[in-house]
Amino acid sequence: MVGIAKQRNRRLVRTAELGFLAIVLFAVWYAAAANYDYGALAGVYVLDQNTQHCLLALHPDRTFTEELVYSGEVQRAAGTWYRYGQAHVYFSHEFLRVSGQELNASGEAHGQFDKRLGLFPVLTLAPLPDGPRLRRRLVGR
Repeated sequence: MVGIAKQRNRRLVRTAELGFLAIVLFAVWYAAAANYDYGALAGVYVLDQNTQHCLLALHPDRTFTEELVYSGEVQRAAGTWYRYGQAHVYFSHEFLRVSGQELNASGEAHGQFDKRLGLFPVLTLAPLPDGPRLRRRLVGR
């Protein structure tokens, strides 16, 4: 009888440990998935469509640099970006417009961040939800 009781206790302890681990992993995932602050969204975003290549670097200090290559012609810009709401963003007038993108009434580029699997940011420019999508690079520059 003592052996059966020990096995039952081990199973209970193991189940409790797995439950605790699941809660901790969920909390860590949720903290990353729900984080839409400037530091979490900063990074290098890339758009490749047809003959157009856009490289957009968002910095945590709310500045951006952009390089747009269209049919071999290179343009560069630098400006500022601002979040509003949880995941929406607009860019200063310096932002270079990409094909298929719409500007707001003030003539500013704007869009929305989404996170794939709650971890990997994607920037969709207006018109939402079907505008041009810039994916964040995970490594390299």
